[in-house]
Amino acid sequence: MSGAYSRDKGARAERELCNLLTEYLGVEATRQYKQFAQAQHGDIEQLIGPYLVEVKNHATLRPREWWDQARRAADARGGCLPCVAYRLPRRGLHDRWRFVVPDERNPRHDWELDYRYTADLGLEAFAVRVREQLGGRHELHTGERNRSAVC
Repeated sequence: MSGAYSRDKGARAERELCNLLTEYLGVEATRQYKQFAQAQHGDIEQLIGPYLVEVKNHATLRPREWWDQARRAADARGGCLPCVAYRLPRRGLHDRWRFVVPDERNPRHDWELDYRYTADLGLEAFAVRVREQLGGRHELHTGERNRSAVC
C-alpha cells in the first residue's frame, strides 16, 4: 500500500471516529495535525475524557503493538490514560469501532497499564466509561449534541 493511500485511509478513519465521539459524547473531537511533524501526540487533538486516543485502521490487527505506542504517547503528554481505537473492516457503523483501554479506571501502578490488563470495548461501552469518568455529566446517546461539554 502506498504511503499516500495509507495516510488517506488513516485520515478517513480519524474523521469518522471524531464525528462518532462528538455524536455520542457531545465533546469536541478533531484530528491531531501535529502528528505528522511531531511524534507522541495521539491522533485526536483533545483528550476524550481521561484518554489520549491513537486511531488505527489496518487490515492486520496488532493491538499489543498499538497499545505500546498509545502508552508512550500518553506518558509523553502526561496526566492522561492511553486508548487505542481501531476500526474493524467490513462491519456496520456501530460495530466497526473497538477501544482498548486500561481495565482499571484509575490505574495506580505501572503494571495496571500492561496490555494484559486492558479491556476491549465497543463504541457504546467506551462512551459509557467516558461519561462515568467525566462524572456523569453526559446523558445517554440521543442523537443530539451537548456542545457545552469540555474535556
